[in-house]
Amino acid sequence: MTIAIRLLQKTEAELANDFFNKVYKTNRSIADFNWEFMEGPWGPAIYVIAVDESETRYTKVVGIQCAIPIELKSSGGKVLRTAKSEDTLVDPAYRGQKIFERMYDLLFESCRQAGIQYIWGFTPARKAFERIGFEIPFMANQALLALNPVKSYRYLSALNPANRAVDKMKIAALSLLSRLTAMKAGTLPSSPDISFRAEDIAPIDDIVGNTPDLYYLNMDRRYVEWRMVRNPFGNDYRTYRFYHQEKPVANAIINLRKNGIGYLEQVLFLNEPPVLHRKIVIRQLVDLMRKEAHTIRVLCFDVNDELKSQQELLAACGFTLLKRGSFFVWKALGSPDVRPTQLFLSRLFTQGNQ
Repeated sequence: MTIAIRLLQKTEAELANDFFNKVYKTNRSIADFNWEFMEGPWGPAIYVIAVDESETRYTKVVGIQCAIPIELKSSGGKVLRTAKSEDTLVDPAYRGQKIFERMYDLLFESCRQAGIQYIWGFTPARKAFERIGFEIPFMANQALLALNPVKSYRYLSALNPANRAVDKMKIAALSLLSRLTAMKAGTLPSSPDISFRAEDIAPIDDIVGNTPDLYYLNMDRRYVEWRMVRNPFGNDYRTYRFYHQEKPVANAIINLRKNGIGYLEQVLFLNEPPVLHRKIVIRQLVDLMRKEAHTIRVLCFDVNDELKSQQELLAACGFTLLKRGSFFVWKALGSPDVRPTQLFLSRLFTQGNQ
């Protein structure tokens, strides 16, 4: 048996997608595949496949792995070229043959040639990524606000069809606890000095956060068009800007899905507003979302001062913090000038498909 590791050819997109669907028993469309991997804002993904060349009748894909180019930018304008690891999969019948490691060897070298400085991603498979040189510096956390505990329970319990009775009891308790926590937090007085207005989804790279040593998503026109306007996963993104006496305080992106789930995708606080103003921004966002959402979720982190303060802010505003989530993996492809703790992470770092 000969396994060849090589880059995916444009004409083989359906082969890679069919392999993904076969193993995971899903029905991802080729249009969704092309959006995610071939039409990105900074060029197509570097996509590696493993092929069993002992099968001569057709191209038999037995493994896939790719890296989606993603630019990050500091408040000072420094651009960092990175890539998000995605579509990591080896046919179960072919495991134990170092296919995973060999695909990443080619991926790393191809990324270096493309000028990519760092590869990162989210995964539950910690040990496999540690074996090939990734750091696992932290995990993602979750923040939950159950506006309607009954509907929250129905949604959360349906996420995993394998949930047993005891699991469903825990989810019911969580949904009720979240609602009680929100009620205990109470309400904040409105401030006539804090105003906001909805804006069309548009490039917001002009208001990258102002923490000097952090790197933010480079949300230029190409990124916004790809990630938010043409995203095929049923997302409804809305952008708001907040002001204190006409001075910018925050930019926020929310996401309201038809199933009643709302996401705080990203909140950037500007000009270091006081805690009260930050709380008012969060509570106003919750009030906006409660009209269409029964549950609000936030992907959050506690890996630098700004992200820690936001996580603490969510708790102060009635969100229930859950120490569960995927591992964040990180690998420098050259001299590590930037650490993963220097990233301003949010749900926008994902593909928005869950």
